[in-house]
Amino acid sequence: MPSWTHDLPAAPTHHGYDLRRTPPDRPLRAIATCDALNVCFTHYWGGRTRPCETPECEACNAMSPKRAHCYLSAMDPATRDHFLFECTATAALPFSDWIETYGTLRGCLFQASRPKRRRNAKVEILTKPADLSKISLPPAPDIAAAMSVIWQIPGSAIQHQDAINMIPAMTIASDKVDRMRINAADFEKATSYRRGNGTP
Repeated sequence: MPSWTHDLPAAPTHHGYDLRRTPPDRPLRAIATCDALNVCFTHYWGGRTRPCETPECEACNAMSPKRAHCYLSAMDPATRDHFLFECTATAALPFSDWIETYGTLRGCLFQASRPKRRRNAKVEILTKPADLSKISLPPAPDIAAAMSVIWQIPGSAIQHQDAINMIPAMTIASDKVDRMRINAADFEKATSYRRGNGTP
């Protein structure tokens, strides 16, 4: 006997999220769904980015440089796709400033772009509050577990909190904050014009 209901089933719990980086040819625009940044030291090793696995790290033993990468979950407001976003610790400073101001990253509308339009060019991130009156954000995933799937390593090998605690405190230069605020004003003006609420 078939079983029927008027309600859609709850979304299944899974860790299969796409990982996105800032594309060179267009801005990436999304709303953060997690409360905090997730930081992990990584190496570019074997043709891909992989986590540093100290104290027994093959990349470290080969003197491969490591750097901190930041990960957050985000939703594309146009397509409702839920994904993981990766950037360097330097690019993530606007997120750090946002958390210091608002206490949570969730609900932060951001635009990440590469002004020089090259694949490895510097990333600039602009932030502003999202209008959540007409959109519902999904629950944030377990980012460390999701990254373990992407990196193809056992989730138990990801020491999530230890990785965060190892990162030196991020500091924000006042001149960069001033520039970020100017850029945010330009971002607001541009998006307002695209919605037909402003003039060129």
